[in-house]
Amino acid sequence: MKTNILSPQHFLTSQWSGGSTTQLYIFPANASYAKRNFELRISTAKVEMKESTFTSLPGYNRKLMILEGEISIIHEDQYNKQLKPFEVDCFSGDWKTTSIGTCTDFNVMCSASLQSELYHLAMSSASNYKLKPKKACNNLFLYATSGTIYLKLMQVNYVLEKGNLLHIENLGESPISMNSGNHFGLVVVEIY
Repeated sequence: MKTNILSPQHFLTSQWSGGSTTQLYIFPANASYAKRNFELRISTAKVEMKESTFTSLPGYNRKLMILEGEISIIHEDQYNKQLKPFEVDCFSGDWKTTSIGTCTDFNVMCSASLQSELYHLAMSSASNYKLKPKKACNNLFLYATSGTIYLKLMQVNYVLEKGNLLHIENLGESPISMNSGNHFGLVVVEIY
């Protein structure tokens, strides 16, 4: 098992037609989003235009979670969906996708060889929680959306501050104990 905490100074921010995107993680490490030679990319994006067109990503499956704001997402010839905070939409990267509304979102983009789960956990003050992956996962990512989270994994303690990303490789089915002195929010990404 290997762990790494990434903070905002490690992230890469760039502009896109509807706002800005911040790359939190890409695999392989030398891959390029622009060249579309990645297997996995995790990012956040600020959708600042009232109407936006999503970047076409043929060959990738996408999962999108709203962190702040609200949008209507329109997948041409597929379906439309209203998304509020912490709701998720899963769609093919080659669909023609547009949105109406502004938001900050969390994105998981996987090649066809990978599968993912994306969900949000929120705890009230002085909570204890045990996170167990849905099945043995190769990579687990925890992104703190609010509060400070204290984690314990295989007798090792970690502190995850808001805006930081914890990457755990080869976790298997080991549970993670979490607690916080106040409320916290956490985006969980499981990769198989």
